[in-house]
Amino acid sequence: LRNLFKMRDRITVEYPENKKLLPPGCRTEPRLMTREDGSIRCTACMLCVTVCPSDCIAIKAEEVGDPNIEKRAKSFQIDMSRCMLCGLCAEACPCDAIRLDSGQYENAVFDRSLLVYNKEYLLSNFSEGSSTLSRAL
Repeated sequence: LRNLFKMRDRITVEYPENKKLLPPGCRTEPRLMTREDGSIRCTACMLCVTVCPSDCIAIKAEEVGDPNIEKRAKSFQIDMSRCMLCGLCAEACPCDAIRLDSGQYENAVFDRSLLVYNKEYLLSNFSEGSSTLSRAL
């Protein structure tokens, strides 16, 4: 009876019209970070691939002409159908190239091939207006 008389105190949220705010530090879809010049931060050191328990990350490296950067990721793929959002890849990355704070958590699709995220998608997986806390607007 409490839900009938005190509608504002009820626990149920009318999703997708109303969404609850995500707590700070909530792991969501991964994103790749860029340097100030716009290039990808990933140096293809393969630490994230090595530490991933679900083996969902695939990286192909390529040489770079810049003497300050030895190599970079030519292709970077994450299979989100296998990823369990453990965050070990972000902890292992020495360059802070991968983060799990895009704020996007709705990834239901009808085709599994759409869950394989490539480098271009991961680089654009975060907009300036959305953060982990304000994504639910």
